[in-house]
Amino acid sequence: MELQDNIRVTGQLTIEVHDAETGGLLRKETVRNLVVAAGKNLIRDLLGGATAAYPTHFAVGTSSTAPAAGDTTLGVEVFRDQITQRVYSAAQLTVKFYLPTGYANGYTLAEAGIFNAASGGTMLSRTVYLPAIVKTSSITVTYTWNITIS
Repeated sequence: MELQDNIRVTGQLTIEVHDAETGGLLRKETVRNLVVAAGKNLIRDLLGGATAAYPTHFAVGTSSTAPAAGDTTLGVEVFRDQITQRVYSAAQLTVKFYLPTGYANGYTLAEAGIFNAASGGTMLSRTVYLPAIVKTSSITVTYTWNITIS
């Protein structure tokens, strides 16, 4: 008898836009993401004991170009910062990022990605969300990215 175990890494991103003054929820959307080839190689390297850095940063951008397996950057990155929170559970990593009122204002945000460095680095995954979010100081955005290993 032959044993076989297929491992998949998938993800989905939930985006919540809140009114900065009242805290009221203005929009909530969940989209699927693509774990890119470089991200799969990063996972391989981490499993193999390499000293590659694990994902530490979250980035947003303005491109609406669909994600592709060969992507290594966002289409048009406009802001990147440290991941706000990581939650580990059974076969899942949840990454949260909070974009407050004072950042990325004046941009129409349509894409997001997870990286292992403050600049450059390796992208784990990327997604595009439409309609895009016009970021102003009157809103905050919370990104909750669930990465599942199944």
